[in-house]
Amino acid sequence: MKKLVMALALIPLLGWSQVKSGVTYSEHPAYDVVKETYRIWESGTEAELRALYAEEAKIWGPGEDEAGTVDEEVSNMLWWQKNFSDIKITVMKGATPDIIKYKNDKKGAWAMDWMVFSAVNKTSGLVVKANMHSNYYVTNQGKITTTINYYDRESAGAQIQASLGMHRNGRVYDEHPIINKLNEMVAHFEAGEISELATYFSEDVKFYRLGVDGHLNLEERTATWQQEVATNSVRNLEQSGYPDAIYYARDKGQWVVQSWWWVNNTNAETGKETREYLHMSHDFNDEGKVTREVIYMANLD
Repeated sequence: MKKLVMALALIPLLGWSQVKSGVTYSEHPAYDVVKETYRIWESGTEAELRALYAEEAKIWGPGEDEAGTVDEEVSNMLWWQKNFSDIKITVMKGATPDIIKYKNDKKGAWAMDWMVFSAVNKTSGLVVKANMHSNYYVTNQGKITTTINYYDRESAGAQIQASLGMHRNGRVYDEHPIINKLNEMVAHFEAGEISELATYFSEDVKFYRLGVDGHLNLEERTATWQQEVATNSVRNLEQSGYPDAIYYARDKGQWVVQSWWWVNNTNAETGKETREYLHMSHDFNDEGKVTREVIYMANLD
């Protein structure tokens, strides 16, 4: 019991144990270098920006697998200065920079800050504005060797495109759960499992075939699937390329899977083999059910 009491008494001490590894500053010569890069971005020159970076500096953006170079950073700045005016990089409300000098680091210091980037497109007059958090390693000689930037790439990219007169209507994915659903549907058809296949569709689904007037309902389409199973002893769908899952942002959003296939069938009576090219488009609702199917098939033999 005595050992237990002593162990419990030590828990608060262990929980609050700290090791000082360096000193944090709110002002420091290293951050003066960082502030100078902001001034140069706003109204400076290529030569001025290059002078602040080590030749082999690495510059990272959000989610990037490889670091960028000083040449790329310069090109990026010049593009902004060419296409935008009133570039400003200001301190985020309530934030202050932190400059960390680690105890065993004799070469430089880390500077980090929380800023707001804004600029006005020279043609459209639209504003691009983004919050960003950046980390810089600055040597004692006043050279930046590493920059790591964090910001919302999606929001910033959409604002930039809008300011340039482009509107992004969605996103395209080559891997997605609804692509998996499509592959399951194809597998059920190949296996002749029509009842299972039908469960992937909403009750009010509409089926279209290009070149054919009108549309079929689920009951009518199920009958055509059953006829195809009865007619062909072998039903093999060979994927051509890869499917695209597309999210269209307009009209409250819509998920669509576009896919391309070679259809290899063997007639059950004659044994004749046919090969046709098939393009399919499937609309999915929020419950993951297909609400519309559009197909186009061509015999390319």
